Amino acid sequence: MKVAIILYDGPCVLCNAWVHRLCKWDKKDQLRFATLDSKTGQDFFREFKINPVVLESVVYWIPNEMYAIEAQATFELFKKLGGIFKLISFLNILPNFITQNSYKLIARNRYRWFGKLESCPLPNPKYAHKFLQ
Repeated sequence: MKVAIILYDGPCVLCNAWVHRLCKWDKKDQLRFATLDSKTGQDFFREFKINPVVLESVVYWIPNEMYAIEAQATFELFKKLGGIFKLISFLNILPNFITQNSYKLIARNRYRWFGKLESCPLPNPKYAHKFLQ
């Protein structure tokens, strides 16, 4: 089983809430998490020559295999979780401009709607093994 790395915005309240839920839902222990500005995040940006300043997105990454950003990242994530979550990935049949624009609307307004933390919170000790530097 290949582990997927989820890169997320550490100070984002919405992102942290989702990461917390994903830790609980990941019964097969197949997800790992790192913030976009972590060493893992910087390694990703360097490898794929992506400017981290212009990327306001979650990243779904299976090293040496594939990566996805924005709405596509969420679809890949739900497919990886499987079970009932796989049903959510059916939204991938919607036209790309709808899913991408919806994702970008939320991403652009996430701090205003949900808030921003001063710093990334420490993970629950139960899930500490899931978090990369």
